[in-house]
Amino acid sequence: MNENNRTAELGGGEVIKRLLVFMKPYTAMMIITIIVGTSGSVLNILIPGQISKFAEIIQDGIGSSIDMGAVKSLGIRCVIILIALFFCNLFYSRRMEKCAQYVARDIRAALNDKLNRVALICYDRISAGDLIARTSVDVEHICIAISKSIGPLLINVVLLVGAIIFMFIRCVPMALCVIVSVLAGTLVSMYVTSKTIPMRTAQRMAQARMNIQIDETLTGFVVVKSYNAENDLVSSFNASNDSYVKSMQKSQFANNILTPLMSLVNNITYVVICLVGSFMMVKGIGGVDISVIVAFILYSRMLSSPLNYFAGILGMLSITLVSSRKILELLDIPENVDEGQKSLPEVRGEVAFKDVRFGYNREREIIHGFNATIRPGMKVAIVGPTGAGKSTLVNLLMRFYETDSGSISIDGVDVKELPRETLHDILGMVMQESFLFEASIRDNILYAAPGAGDDELQDVIHKCGLSYLISTMPEGLDTVLSAQTAVSAGQRQLITIARTMIKNPAILILDEATSSVDTRTELLIQKALDELTKDRTSFVIAHRLSTIKNADVIFVLNEGDIVETGNHEELLAAGGLYADLYHSQFEAA
Repeated sequence: MNENNRTAELGGGEVIKRLLVFMKPYTAMMIITIIVGTSGSVLNILIPGQISKFAEIIQDGIGSSIDMGAVKSLGIRCVIILIALFFCNLFYSRRMEKCAQYVARDIRAALNDKLNRVALICYDRISAGDLIARTSVDVEHICIAISKSIGPLLINVVLLVGAIIFMFIRCVPMALCVIVSVLAGTLVSMYVTSKTIPMRTAQRMAQARMNIQIDETLTGFVVVKSYNAENDLVSSFNASNDSYVKSMQKSQFANNILTPLMSLVNNITYVVICLVGSFMMVKGIGGVDISVIVAFILYSRMLSSPLNYFAGILGMLSITLVSSRKILELLDIPENVDEGQKSLPEVRGEVAFKDVRFGYNREREIIHGFNATIRPGMKVAIVGPTGAGKSTLVNLLMRFYETDSGSISIDGVDVKELPRETLHDILGMVMQESFLFEASIRDNILYAAPGAGDDELQDVIHKCGLSYLISTMPEGLDTVLSAQTAVSAGQRQLITIARTMIKNPAILILDEATSSVDTRTELLIQKALDELTKDRTSFVIAHRLSTIKNADVIFVLNEGDIVETGNHEELLAAGGLYADLYHSQFEAA
């Protein structure tokens, strides 16, 4: 995590430098797009000068006749410029948005690839909600910044410089008046924008708190109902909702005041132009006429646009910088790079733990020098009180976590010398929390063995007792499992067990595999599991000690150490911790 702390302290320049890696493949596309956009700015600068010529023709024709030929010719020229400007803007906006979306796509792909290659312990330190926010909201902030900053920055600079140059060419005194007026308005705009940044932060925090409460209400609905906590929940949500509304009102007030404020500044600028221009025209100063005044009104409006852009972009870039650092923090998480190169063409199933030590953090060690050797084909049960380290032990075998010291080997080969893909092909795991994809029952069962035939599939379905469930589904095996599908927790667990059975792993791990099923269903799948574990090494973690009576050996763990070893009868006779656990479950009944 120290690496992540260093990432959080990166300066803006370093952040931009690292993000440029994702933009590099689209450099040519961006350059062409920006050139076209800049060409549009040049065309935009020409428009006030062309329109002012209308006023000049009309002024020259007063008292005689207006040259309609010149008006027609000028009108055609203006239409051509406007059409060219339209296509430049259309090309720019579409292509720049595409570039931004491509970059966002690549960043999301990099994040997804990264999250698939980091150690599982990283998921323990970063919440799922935070990960989702970083891969969606924060990436979207970068996408917006690319489309609204890189190209528009150069385009607005060209527009600003071009407008100033043309104004100074036409009339220096009026140009100075316009610049002073617009600049004053821009400074006010920047001040207001700077004040909105903490308001937006407070708004996002209030919204996050409210969203968390909504999520807790939806996921914990049964708990809320069972404890009659609806009134407390409503009161708490109303408080969060009011806090969000107040923060939103403050943020929106500061944002909404900008538009009328800049409109006021622009109108004052128009008045200043008319007053100064009229005075200079009457006095005959600088050759000012109606056409010059018209041109300056248009140029002042053009000048205010890039200045307002520069004022508003500060807030957006500050938010983007925070989002970029969050994304880079994920990309800087150390990966599982110590993949081995060995293979096990034929797995016998001997597993050895030698002085294995592990802790989720350095302050608290959970497994203390664990030693055990499991012969091929043995059924090993691991029992113990909550927090004894049972699930942690098999997670180390799966290499979801790395041992702090010691070694774990399969058939004499250290698991660290095997590629994870090879290791996970050897091992099959059924966890206590069932997880199914929003896909058909068939696809969920065949997830780990897509090449399995229909006979194998039907055999597994029969052994796991899923035949009746499938027969009640509207589309049988092709029924898509979703939140609306009427499938109980026990039935979902049966499907996950079937998924592991059809994989036919060499070594089987059952982590509370029957915890979500009723006693009758447990007996049904226990028969199937007994057949599945026959002649193969298997690890069974269980709180229901009735499911492990036939285990070849039982390891009784307590606080990370093996305190007892033996079979069911031997441990009962010993009268130790296992006997206490067993009697606490069955004597009361």
